[in-house]
Amino acid sequence: MAFRLTLIRHGVADGAEQAIFGHSNPALSILGREQLAARWTELSAHPVDAIASSTLARAADFALDAAMSLGIALHLERGFDEMNLGSIDGKAKADWSTAEHAAWDAWQNDPAAHPLPDGETWDAFSLRVQTALDKWIASGDAEHRVLIAHQGTIKAILLNALGLPAARHSQFWLAPAGCITLWWDQDWPPMILGIQNHLPDAR
Repeated sequence: MAFRLTLIRHGVADGAEQAIFGHSNPALSILGREQLAARWTELSAHPVDAIASSTLARAADFALDAAMSLGIALHLERGFDEMNLGSIDGKAKADWSTAEHAAWDAWQNDPAAHPLPDGETWDAFSLRVQTALDKWIASGDAEHRVLIAHQGTIKAILLNALGLPAARHSQFWLAPAGCITLWWDQDWPPMILGIQNHLPDAR
């Protein structure tokens, strides 16, 4: 079973300038919705016949509208939710302690080796994301699947698929509403068809 798989990061969320969000659940900002709308328009060259989303509002709200516009069901899955970032999740950066800043820097270098205080471990996060992806793929055939989710979720999918360690996560950075498109074949490693961070019509 081979198909096109497009992984889209949500657009800018309300409050994203002040905090980092994992399981925290802010809505998309007005700009964030415009960013996703621009990205969605670009996908029209390859008709979408399956769409999934995390359950968090900054991904799910737009995904529901997109699915309704196509007349197809939305596959909502908690397994695609962003990583729980523990004590810093949703907390204003200005209020972080010195220890929290140090923990974040260490996590950025290697999230598997340096879990965040009170946060989800990388191994647990990666496993739940992979389990959710396998479940979605097994739910039915599709030629072009689109997942609207989060930076961490997309990185976990790619690292698992390519057999790379968590320390390599930064090479798959995506801008808000950025996307990675792959040719996915269950019998072979995925082919990366493109990484797109530019939004020419974001506003």
